[in-house]
Amino acid sequence: MTTPAEPAAPPAKPGKRRQIRILVGIVVLLGVLLGAAWFFNRDAALNAKVGECLHQVGSDQLRIVPCDSAEADFTVLGKIGDKDQSEASSPFSTVCQQWSDTTSMYWQGEKGSRGDVLCLRTKR
Repeated sequence: MTTPAEPAAPPAKPGKRRQIRILVGIVVLLGVLLGAAWFFNRDAALNAKVGECLHQVGSDQLRIVPCDSAEADFTVLGKIGDKDQSEASSPFSTVCQQWSDTTSMYWQGEKGSRGDVLCLRTKR
């Protein structure tokens, strides 16, 4: 005895397909935007880790470079988070005192809020 075949599922409504395409498009666009943001900020000083080297691009901007590069101006000795800009810019600051060979400090964050301090040693 054979069992009757199950009826085929009704075809998806055209409106559902459009919603799925829009949703997939939004997800792809977000992926592209996040990828682009990462790509253009991958060498920002904010992403520097202890032992990496930085190049001074402008008066107040640094970017990560290979340590064997001629552009390497500083080595990152330490990174301390949750500090006010004034804590890093004061000549009497003790933020980086645990690294006795610190020659300069670099604060990054938004004005009026707390940010990270990079304790740096001049490479040259």
